[in-house]
Amino acid sequence: MDPLVPTTGLLTDRYELTMLDSFVRDGSAGRPAVFEAFARRLPDGRRYGMLAGLGRLLEAIEHFTYDADELAWLREQGVIGAETARWLADFRFSGDIDGYREGDLYFPGSPILTVTGTLGECLLLETLALSILNHDTAIASAAARMVDAAGGRPIIEMGGRRTHEEAAVATARAAYLAGFATTSNLAAGRRFGVPTAGTAAHAFTLAHDTEADAFRSQVEALGVGTTLLVDTYDIAAGIRTAVEVAGTGLGAVRIDSGDLAEESHKARQLLDSLGATQTRIVVTSDLDEFVITALADAPIDGYGVGTRVATGSGHPTASMVYKLVAIADAPGEPLRSVAKKSKDKGSVGGRKHAFREYDAGGTLVAEWFTGQDAPPPGPGARPVQVALVRAGEVVHRPTLAEVRDFAAATLATLPAEARTVAAGPAYLTTMLREETAMDTTRALVVVDVQNDFVEGGSLGVTGGREVAERISEHLAAHAGDYAVVAASRDWHHAGETNGGHFHAPGEEPDFVTTWPVHCVQGEAGSEYAPELATDAVTHHVVKGMGEPAYSAFEGVTAEGDRLAEVLRAAGVTEVDVTGIATDYCVRATALDAARAGFRVRLLDGLHAGVAPDSSKAALEELAAAGVEVGR
Repeated sequence: MDPLVPTTGLLTDRYELTMLDSFVRDGSAGRPAVFEAFARRLPDGRRYGMLAGLGRLLEAIEHFTYDADELAWLREQGVIGAETARWLADFRFSGDIDGYREGDLYFPGSPILTVTGTLGECLLLETLALSILNHDTAIASAAARMVDAAGGRPIIEMGGRRTHEEAAVATARAAYLAGFATTSNLAAGRRFGVPTAGTAAHAFTLAHDTEADAFRSQVEALGVGTTLLVDTYDIAAGIRTAVEVAGTGLGAVRIDSGDLAEESHKARQLLDSLGATQTRIVVTSDLDEFVITALADAPIDGYGVGTRVATGSGHPTASMVYKLVAIADAPGEPLRSVAKKSKDKGSVGGRKHAFREYDAGGTLVAEWFTGQDAPPPGPGARPVQVALVRAGEVVHRPTLAEVRDFAAATLATLPAEARTVAAGPAYLTTMLREETAMDTTRALVVVDVQNDFVEGGSLGVTGGREVAERISEHLAAHAGDYAVVAASRDWHHAGETNGGHFHAPGEEPDFVTTWPVHCVQGEAGSEYAPELATDAVTHHVVKGMGEPAYSAFEGVTAEGDRLAEVLRAAGVTEVDVTGIATDYCVRATALDAARAGFRVRLLDGLHAGVAPDSSKAALEELAAAGVEVGR
């Protein structure tokens, strides 16, 4: 341990040490325990997260100790007693840590970090682990989206003036591992080897008598390959002056204001007309993944991103938590699972082993975990966690360059639709895969077999009750053939139009985009038709809460998971679709299943349509989309 590096033991919350004090007093501190860091959900609209900060965390754990002055202060503050002070006097973490590699993807439920040791020592790491991982992961997750939006054009991280001075260094490191090309932060360059970049600000130009004098001074110091900031006064005039001073071999011009799309087009035309055809255009000014996406067709060669990557205005929190998942009643006793059950903050107990599956093209298609006592899964399942610390010693020390390469490679395993900046559900949800689960990759989706959609309902379909009976018969004979049986329901809000889905008061529904009131939450019409047996249903999906919704893939389970997440987590590759109505919600569900990459069958005789012509058209459309129509 380097004696010149500050200790990190006080980088924690008071309650970590007051809890430890109680455990030391009652003799519980030495009980074997397992803690886990994970995120229950991704920020709204995000499809994936990218883990960052692991290298910084492992270094901080190596220096997680307390010196005599710190212990004396803790006693003076009444945080710990004499017995705990003695416990901490020679403290060093001595347990094991496993986790996802830095730069790896994670999803809701992914066991990102697993800390195994004694209750006392594992407990102490909570605040340190979360403060580093939450910050750096939020940066990297946002930065990865910006890198994708840039489409191969380099991005400079330049947010140091928008955050705490030490956070700026961590930000530069996290953005670089996610794919940024350089940083303006020199401390990040010195500590972590992040390439640095930067030339001059507006003050440099303003400090000279003329813009030409400023450009001449910069070129004399840095050479003609430098980047000249051309928007201090007038962009067009600045570009002319820049080329006049540096010649047509000028490296780049930077534009930091105005309509960047328009100004870049005008700049490219002007530079080309002046013979500076190889001079690059770099833009800055409050950029993020959405702005960069909007600039995709502009003649821009590089970006500078500051505020939107370094501060909360550019990225939501990663919202990771650190929870006790297993504990032994005494040293030498077996670990038993413990789990939090409170509403919206539940957890899955037990030490977990995470695995992934990929298709033949290398695309990630599933992630799940098994319980602490489960045997290894079959072929095709790749473990996700690696050993990070063993008996207190760090055993995983990749270089930042290696982490950066790994991050790029793992990001490439996502399908294109998961890498767009458009909002959408998490690409995967990581859940427990029981060893008793059926060895199948097929799922059944039962669409909207509800009272309001069968005979006698407000939008009753002829043959609906018969179809419900047939689906029940199919389930009785074939439920065991499916890894997942999902049933969807419209679940509309009462007293409103649900985003224009119900016809407005005083107007007639057009039966195309507006409909009579139906399937209102809590009313009989929203319940499953009595002919449908739901005992075999593993996931109940509701949709249309305040908005139009047709496809079951637009809905959520009781746990808030999207249907595609549930299917991928269960390893599903094939989907059978049944239900009501063929020409509306069944059609939309089957199309969404196909778009999501599943092989889809519409089971003959197990769906009913509103009208013959529209049902026939729907079947033709589904067949054209690759859906197998019939058994």
